Amino acid sequence: MVEYIDQIIGALGPLGLVVLGLAAALEYIVPPFPGDSITLLGGVYAVRGTQPWLLVFLVVTAGSVAGAAINYAVGHWLAKRFEAQPERSFFGITHARLVEVQARMRRNGPWLLLVNRFLPGIRGLIFVAAGASHMPRVNALGLGAVSAMAHTGLVLGLGAAVGGNLEKLTLLVSRYQYAVIGLVAVGVVAVLVRMFARRRAPAPEP
Repeated sequence: MVEYIDQIIGALGPLGLVVLGLAAALEYIVPPFPGDSITLLGGVYAVRGTQPWLLVFLVVTAGSVAGAAINYAVGHWLAKRFEAQPERSFFGITHARLVEVQARMRRNGPWLLLVNRFLPGIRGLIFVAAGASHMPRVNALGLGAVSAMAHTGLVLGLGAAVGGNLEKLTLLVSRYQYAVIGLVAVGVVAVLVRMFARRRAPAPEP
């Protein structure tokens, strides 16, 4: 799959950079989209000298921020719908659930935004939550840009470490993604267990 995309992007020449930018954006908008795998090609091209290192860095970072901005706008739109009709639910989300998400984002939002690019599968939802919580757009996207730059720099650094070998780079990042997904799953289970324990706990006597 990645090898096939490698051939297509290579055949496009400079236009291949557009594919890298779009892939970085689609990672946020369509979570199942394998954007991380395509973004890896940017690191390979930079090391091979096919595309300038700085240009790859800027294009992938810009694509990530663009995708995050779209998700932020979706969250902002969702919050406005609730404000206009608080009794309704949208996409299965109730107003009470939205208020809970807003409270959590006010507590932990900046840290989540700062590491979002390293959290495959849920990075887009973080910006939806940021928009729904009315976090300042400039702050949210600014933290997202810092995260995107750190991630893209890491990918380019890994590409240099493996000498532009696409197979080795894909293997390294796949292991990283599986590890992160495992940690996220453990965290979700821990939260669910805690919620269940609170519900089961006897009410204090008057």
